[in-house]
Amino acid sequence: MFRPALLVSPTRFTVLTLALACALPAQADEPGRLSPVEVTASRTGDQVSRLPVGSVVLTAEDIRRMPVTTLGDVLDSVGGVSAARFYGIGDSRVAADLLGFGGTAAQNTLVLLNGRRLNDVDLAGVDFSAIPLAVIDRIEVIPGAGAVLYGSGASSGIINIVTKEDPHTGAGVSVTGGSYDTKAGDAWGALANERSSVLASVQARNTDGYRDNNALKQRTAFADLRHRLDDTTFYLTAQADKQALGIPGGRQVNPGAGINEFRDDPEGTSTPLDWADQDGVYVMPGVVIHGDKVNIHLEAGARRKRQQFYFDFGGSPYYGETEIQGFSITPRLTGVLDTGPVRHEWTLGWDLYQSDYEADTADVKANIGNPTGTKDIDQRQEAWYAQSTSRLTERLHVTAGVRSEKLTQHTDEMSFGTTGTDRFSERYEIYEAGLTYFPVPQLALFISGSRNARVATVDELSPLFGLGTVVPQTGKLYTTGLRWQQGRQRSSLTYWRGRYENEIIYDPGAGPFGGNTNLDDDTRRDGITLNSQWQLEDGLWLTVNGTLQRARFVDGPYARNDVPGVPERSGYLQLDWQALDWLRISASQRYIGKRYIGNDLANAFQQLDHYRWTDLAATARYRQLYLRAAVHNLQDRNVTDIAFLNSAGTAWDTYPLPGRHYMVTLGAEF
Repeated sequence: MFRPALLVSPTRFTVLTLALACALPAQADEPGRLSPVEVTASRTGDQVSRLPVGSVVLTAEDIRRMPVTTLGDVLDSVGGVSAARFYGIGDSRVAADLLGFGGTAAQNTLVLLNGRRLNDVDLAGVDFSAIPLAVIDRIEVIPGAGAVLYGSGASSGIINIVTKEDPHTGAGVSVTGGSYDTKAGDAWGALANERSSVLASVQARNTDGYRDNNALKQRTAFADLRHRLDDTTFYLTAQADKQALGIPGGRQVNPGAGINEFRDDPEGTSTPLDWADQDGVYVMPGVVIHGDKVNIHLEAGARRKRQQFYFDFGGSPYYGETEIQGFSITPRLTGVLDTGPVRHEWTLGWDLYQSDYEADTADVKANIGNPTGTKDIDQRQEAWYAQSTSRLTERLHVTAGVRSEKLTQHTDEMSFGTTGTDRFSERYEIYEAGLTYFPVPQLALFISGSRNARVATVDELSPLFGLGTVVPQTGKLYTTGLRWQQGRQRSSLTYWRGRYENEIIYDPGAGPFGGNTNLDDDTRRDGITLNSQWQLEDGLWLTVNGTLQRARFVDGPYARNDVPGVPERSGYLQLDWQALDWLRISASQRYIGKRYIGNDLANAFQQLDHYRWTDLAATARYRQLYLRAAVHNLQDRNVTDIAFLNSAGTAWDTYPLPGRHYMVTLGAEF
């Protein structure tokens, strides 16, 4: 059994890694040299390789070698990340969990697109299906950092999805067909010259889904435009998506009544009429004015998302609509400053995020056309921040940053004639600091500490149930470890420990009906993760990633219980073989360990079973054409990522993932 107390402490781990560094020979190359500031939409710029954390970067080539079809499956391959999937076809409902937050992962892992926040102010989480794999240049997974630069929600770190910022002229098209009557089409194109570039992509997917009433219809569009003058770069990124999804609900498991629908009928549904529709658009313009020592970044964003849903509730239908409109203004300065022999790369910025949320719900049978519930929330977040990475010596870099953020929100709620109002304003501070040491150019040793925060989403606020104001959650997170990279081979080993106060969580015992509230007692998370990729010989690659972790309640009524939904052990193994000049074969297996049911804070029920999931893919290429065939869940196992207790606490609902299924893609790249 994994016991965090047996893990080496951060201090001892750092002493061991520094001792290892002293034993390694020095080389003539200058390790970890600070390069000129790179102009990029990401606030981390080209500093990812020098941050004092166990960052992992997946390139477009890494993604191409994986036997996956969705972005959620790509993220699930990274050690320290687990992707919880409700349905498993098309990324329609996926939560990426970095460093073990379980059911609140989507609110504690900050996901970015080109350095812009994708997390909305509601509980819906990021829609990974709206980001085509074809336009991704790299994915940066940065555990334990990002709170200073990006603010609330980076409780465990950030995942930054970077699209091709300087594409070559080209185009691609593909069609996919497979199990569950799945049909998909993708097309992308890029034009570029010395000053301008255009990258655009459209994607369509239809599938009946693995389960009854689980059909998905998805349409997405993406565009990135850039124009460069001598000292100014203009860019505009736009994203739009439209989705219609059948909601099959969970499969009931009730040991006392002898019911196990998850085992006996995993493909069935008890909600054959439920559905949810969503459409949204996100526009992100920006300008960079280049200088010799200072760059001026002027960025803004506008976001609209609309959702409609219908739940039948056994003949007592319930309909709702929500709409989020918001904008952001996020200017910043970046530059280089030399103070004697020390060079500093610094960032100074101001963020403003304004969101307006409106929700109307109605009991359709009793109140046709008349809303029985409304919620109107205005939320404003404003922050100043500064961060610097300084080269104290050629081998030793220090990173430090501070952010001061103010949250103001106003909530009005009405339900069946009862009204409630809540006004709240609070300022909180975020800090980060760390050291990176390069004994040789290929090896980095690091240690860091941070204070992070997250505010409640609009779905977690309800003044009607007497739970009081949900104040910001804060945490202290420490990491230490090492990174090694030589060419495309890489390895990183990270130990982390975090302690969180006022954690925002759904507590079945809160208030008369349960609800989202701040825990009175702290939670703790610690673990160790490995990410490693090796070229065994020409054309043969091995990837080995793994996580050993524990998330626990420290004190209070749930003291020493595990945080639900967090597996103690998880792993990913992939073998990629270029068998012939025209044939590539990939095989992967992921392992997810046991974890408690989503809202079982008392740990009173059995754990969800561990499982193994195997994917195989073969890709044949002839000039510009390629044919890809894949089989997923090779062993045809009946497994789940997610389960929740019912309101009575006597049974739980699970969400089965697809059985063995096949996908075939025919495409061309020019």
